[in-house]
Amino acid sequence: MTSAPNKSYSLDSLRRSWNNSFKGSSKTKGASEVWPYKGEMDSQSLFEEFVSSPLAGKANKSKSTSKSDPYRVELTVISSSNLASRDSNGVGSPMPWSNAADRLSDPYCKIKVGLQRARTKVCPKNLNPQWEEKFSFVVESLDETIRFKVMDYDRGFRDDLIGYYEMKLSFFPLDDFQTFTEELIDDSGTEDLGSIKFSIHISADLSHTPPPDVQEASMTGSPPLTPPQLKKLVRKPTAYDNIVNRFLGGDQKMDERETPRSTSPFHEKHLTGILSITLVEACNLRPMNKDGSSDPYCKFKLGHQKHKSKVLRRTLDPVWKERFEIRVYSDSSSILEISVYDYEEFGFSDNFIGSAEVDISEFEESKTYKRELDLEKNGGRMICIFNLSRIDESSTDSSCEISPDDLVNIRKTYAMSYNPLNYLTYKWEDVEDVGVLIVKIIKCIDLPEADTLIGSSDPFCFIEVENTRVRTPTLYKTQDPVWNKQFKFHIKDIHSTLNIRVFDEEKNKYNFLGCVKLPILEAHTIHRCLLKDRKLERVGFGEIFLETELIYNPLRAAIKTLLPAEENLLYEEPKFKRNLFMQNFKRVYSLATVVLSLGLWVQRIYNWENKAKSAIALLLYIIIVVSFELYMVPMFAAIVIIYEFLARWVGFKSFETWIMNADLQEQVSKEEEIEDGEDFSLTAKMKMVMGVCQTVQNSLDLVASYCERVKNVFNWTIPFLSFMAASVLISGTIILYFLPLRWLVLAWGINKLTVKLRNPEYEENQELLNFLCRLPSDIELNQMRVITKESSKRSTTQNKAIKSRWHK
Repeated sequence: MTSAPNKSYSLDSLRRSWNNSFKGSSKTKGASEVWPYKGEMDSQSLFEEFVSSPLAGKANKSKSTSKSDPYRVELTVISSSNLASRDSNGVGSPMPWSNAADRLSDPYCKIKVGLQRARTKVCPKNLNPQWEEKFSFVVESLDETIRFKVMDYDRGFRDDLIGYYEMKLSFFPLDDFQTFTEELIDDSGTEDLGSIKFSIHISADLSHTPPPDVQEASMTGSPPLTPPQLKKLVRKPTAYDNIVNRFLGGDQKMDERETPRSTSPFHEKHLTGILSITLVEACNLRPMNKDGSSDPYCKFKLGHQKHKSKVLRRTLDPVWKERFEIRVYSDSSSILEISVYDYEEFGFSDNFIGSAEVDISEFEESKTYKRELDLEKNGGRMICIFNLSRIDESSTDSSCEISPDDLVNIRKTYAMSYNPLNYLTYKWEDVEDVGVLIVKIIKCIDLPEADTLIGSSDPFCFIEVENTRVRTPTLYKTQDPVWNKQFKFHIKDIHSTLNIRVFDEEKNKYNFLGCVKLPILEAHTIHRCLLKDRKLERVGFGEIFLETELIYNPLRAAIKTLLPAEENLLYEEPKFKRNLFMQNFKRVYSLATVVLSLGLWVQRIYNWENKAKSAIALLLYIIIVVSFELYMVPMFAAIVIIYEFLARWVGFKSFETWIMNADLQEQVSKEEEIEDGEDFSLTAKMKMVMGVCQTVQNSLDLVASYCERVKNVFNWTIPFLSFMAASVLISGTIILYFLPLRWLVLAWGINKLTVKLRNPEYEENQELLNFLCRLPSDIELNQMRVITKESSKRSTTQNKAIKSRWHK
């Protein structure tokens, strides 16, 4: 099918794409020029000829691989030339009264590849900017479009569009680093907007090493540090001196400095483990303030390492939900000191509330301990969770792997055939762990450069299952760490998730690199996956390799499914955000669309638009009502579940697709395309949020009004309507006493389904809704309340009495 070409498909782009498509063809091998068109032709004709060509289609098809194979796009935005002027002096919005020769621009370039975005720096007062900035993207298909938008920066105003250029990635050569210069266009068809020069390299192998001039942009996705940023970094003498002395200074050879090391540059002691502390909450703390409250915070101390929690104001039952990491060294103390203080302002010393001690030498590796600690001197009680990860920084081999004998014992413990009579005597509250999850973190590749100054990272992984968290050792100065570290988790709920987060270690903080979230039941089928961003919505940078094995007892898992799930102790209610609000609204809107489609489908049956379907529906209604029994309710639900299973694995049409109206599907898809493809301004976003808020407001008003009207039926707000309702209910009681409910439902349904067949001009009538609409809501009753002078004086006197009571 030939579609109209995009405006950015220039003649040079079509000519280059034609030549790339015919490379290697037997008909054109050895020819210096394969472009068959002479003279002038418009882009519409050339595009149709190119798309309809069988050899071009064959070439494009040969470049594509399976959908599961991602591509790496290495891009260098070099420069632009002869850009159109948008400002009068390069620092603000254009002034129409200035001369055209005096106008300049403050250009920068925005790059979009699929859903990934990046941008270059701003070049002020320049119509020929030189960027030389490098970016790297990972895409799932060559059908994605790369788009360059050259913008003019306006401080305090909306940036102006100078021009753009876009092209599908499939039009560029694969595994070939080339430089292109393309003309910019805009939607109005204006000419002479300038050109953009860029270099691109597309590779189907994510482990491919880029050429030397693109190595700097390996999976960074951001421009290099500017001189002010480097100057700011140099202002930190401690961190800067450590980095320079360790990695850049001395008489070390370059190949030695490039070797990944597993010894920390910040510690010379032998690291044996990482203690993870989850500070959950405390209760019944001793009051220290005059108002009977406290401002508590908590301190942890192990050897010379100290950590402090945040201060919670005016509470005796604080809920912190914080996590801390403490390094355990071979010569450090095994006693963890925990102290709780009351914070005092204006430089006064903090008041001591209570303390407790924990001996970490009792902790086993990768096992979670939940402790309720009593503070001394009746200071209260606090809840903490501890987990110790053993780490040997001197080696990164797989010596920690579980032995085959241990695996056999684990399988015997959780097998159904192992002493099955014990399951008959289990009490539900005795069911704790349902199985064991074994996770082996093998390696990561192509991680981003967190330490931009030295072009490397110090990565490690956090592995979390339920409330248990362990970590791998840190490997310094590498973007391709190899851990081969194995962990064992005792699973209490097989429906929980496996969370893996990769960080870069700094001296006083961790820099996020990427994460993945996998369901435990399906984790064993995944052996490598791309890392995502912090919100787990888009593809990030890097790839992780892992092996997982889940050993569990199905009967225990089924019983545990019916019990309350374990509380996530670090979960916090999300605050109001516009994006989250819009996302939840879209979720409700999609569900409401399915319900609306079902209503429209019933309406078509009711109106006898298709007499065959309506007759079948009437016959099924009569059969179901006559032969209905209570056991049919779970039977119908089971039929729906089985049908959806077949629709998923065999290829049937699902109920949602079968019911949903085609017009509504097309409308929803168009709205999603508009929202995904349009870059809304701040005003448009505010209007969108206001529209959604108005819809929610009107929906809440509708629900509240109908609930109040039902209430007003029973409290005789409108005596005529209440008497009418009572008469109808008494009549219905008498009729139901003498006639079976089955026959009444049958008669009502036959009447409703055949009324349009008997009288095509009949207008639908909803008797119950019409009756409720006659009743006023509480707001309408307040608006209709009659106010006289006596009642006004009485209300004034009551208000004065209330005010005097408040003053007293």
